[in-house]
Amino acid sequence: MARPKKLLDAATKNLTIEEKEAKLEEEKALYNYERINFKNYPTALLKQAKKEWDRIAKILGELPLSELDQQTLIRYCNYSYLYAQATADLTLEGSVIEGRANPLVNIMNSYSKELKAATSELGLTINSRLRITTPKSEAIDDDPFAKMFGDANA
Repeated sequence: MARPKKLLDAATKNLTIEEKEAKLEEEKALYNYERINFKNYPTALLKQAKKEWDRIAKILGELPLSELDQQTLIRYCNYSYLYAQATADLTLEGSVIEGRANPLVNIMNSYSKELKAATSELGLTINSRLRITTPKSEAIDDDPFAKMFGDANA
């Protein structure tokens, strides 16, 4: 099975100039698709999941998500709501009912698996974001330790 592709910024392999240019061309194609329109709620989105839709719209930033990813995002929002609801119900009912495990525990596990899959596909987990891009290190302008040890950049 082939490894998942990484964006150029996240790649650690030493690439030739030609390979870098080819990879950049591939990445440009990610942004050729229509971006998700968060102003309108999709019909498949549960009414109670609209709050999560609005929340996630604010934090997605520059991830290359398009209308093609809409169904995965709907699935994420719906399962996020359903998981929260099951958690609230389990808190009220308890994890054991009449000496047996509450069926909500199994339901929560199922929702959790669905959430994990959707978050990974959308780049919402740390590991999946690292496959998309590497975090930019912020330069410290006035680093006293760098000056003390004679760093030319300080």
